[in-house]
Amino acid sequence: MTAFLPAPHLVGPEDHDLLQVFWCPFEVHGAGRMIDVVLKWRRSADVGAVLMPQPEPPVAGRKECVPNMCVVHPERVVEHEYLGLLEEELQEEIDEWEEARLDEDDEDEYNSAPPASYATYEEAMAAAGAAESEEINYMSDLSIAPGWKVGGFASWHLTDPAPVDCEVCGAAMPPLLTVNMWECDGASRSWLPIEDRDGDDAYATNPTEVYLGRGLMRVHTCPTDPAHPHQLNFQ
Repeated sequence: MTAFLPAPHLVGPEDHDLLQVFWCPFEVHGAGRMIDVVLKWRRSADVGAVLMPQPEPPVAGRKECVPNMCVVHPERVVEHEYLGLLEEELQEEIDEWEEARLDEDDEDEYNSAPPASYATYEEAMAAAGAAESEEINYMSDLSIAPGWKVGGFASWHLTDPAPVDCEVCGAAMPPLLTVNMWECDGASRSWLPIEDRDGDDAYATNPTEVYLGRGLMRVHTCPTDPAHPHQLNFQ
């Protein structure tokens, strides 16, 4: 399996401006019987004609290890650090901000006009859903963007936060690539892709149908030297 990363802000070895990511479609062929991932920095000027049709692995451990063919619509978004890694004082301020927003929503609902009568239960539920204000909180709407992404912050929703340091120089290794089974989740529509916000296509939340490890795989790389071995984290 291979993927190209069209991210101009990535910094690689000198004179290399293209990163190719390979992973084996079997989940036990890498170190520790996990997925084997290989990173190859290249020069875009050296890339020839794209093979058509795109080659696919003749054998895969699971079909979820091989992404569906799909079109990439990259978006640049702003996200913030995982809540559990923030200073305690800042976490308390965020809690107070969220509680204040809930109080405002409750007051607005109380002061709203009296409910109208509807012919059916379905009509009443549809009207209630349309009138209900969308709740916004730090973790779902501002912190970690779901989906496939380059860079950004790491989510630690299944395990406690753990340091990911370079085995060669000891530098903290930020995420390079996140491969997620979901493009967005049911907790919030904040991260719904722009081209899917006006539609009602459930398939849009998982267009690649990839499921690696426990659903999310991160590739961490060394910021001081791209040649240092990368590390993987699964959530």
